[in-house]
Amino acid sequence: MLLLVGVGGFFGAILRAVITQICFKILPYTLPFGTLFVNVMGGFLIGVFMTLSDKFVINSELRSLLVTGFLGALTTFSTFAYENILLLQSGNFTSFGLNVILNVSLSVLACYAGVLIANL
Repeated sequence: MLLLVGVGGFFGAILRAVITQICFKILPYTLPFGTLFVNVMGGFLIGVFMTLSDKFVINSELRSLLVTGFLGALTTFSTFAYENILLLQSGNFTSFGLNVILNVSLSVLACYAGVLIANL
């Protein structure tokens, strides 16, 4: 089972790095948009997957690979926390507040949207 978590984590971490690099290149760095994007996407995907896993029999190995491994590596609370410290240290209090509000509210809303879509 641990190997499956590692495989999922490998692909989730790579996808997070790619998304973060793309966001860094195409968006202004007023907010850490890469982290915001992966957290919102992860919220949506876990809402879909966990709802479907409640409706259908999904084995624990697949759940470990996708949820603990892939989504665990894709989303990132530690980077979110550190980027907020950097915003505070640089005096960007508005960006800090906006980043916290957007990450938390949009991730929860995306998770709820995933649940709703999976229940269709």
